Amino acid sequence: MVRPGRLSDLTLKDYREPVIEFSCRRCDRHGSLERKLLVKAFGADVSFAVLRRRMAMGCERMQAPESDKCGARFPCLGDTDGPDGSQA
Repeated sequence: MVRPGRLSDLTLKDYREPVIEFSCRRCDRHGSLERKLLVKAFGADVSFAVLRRRMAMGCERMQAPESDKCGARFPCLGDTDGPDGSQA
């Protein structure tokens, strides 16, 4: 497991497990993504904050006028859930 921190500071090259879990508590979306396919598509330097926004594309809560209300997170990263490292 990667040491908890800000999603904007964590990149795919920091996470070495072959599978990355993604889920949203609010809209019940979830899935597993292959790390090597994400590296191929986005590059190893992409941050988990950028990946979070890409995976939640189309979520009306992500672009809410009052702020990001999306519950998208990476459970495999432990308590590093929100865009700023806080619980989303």
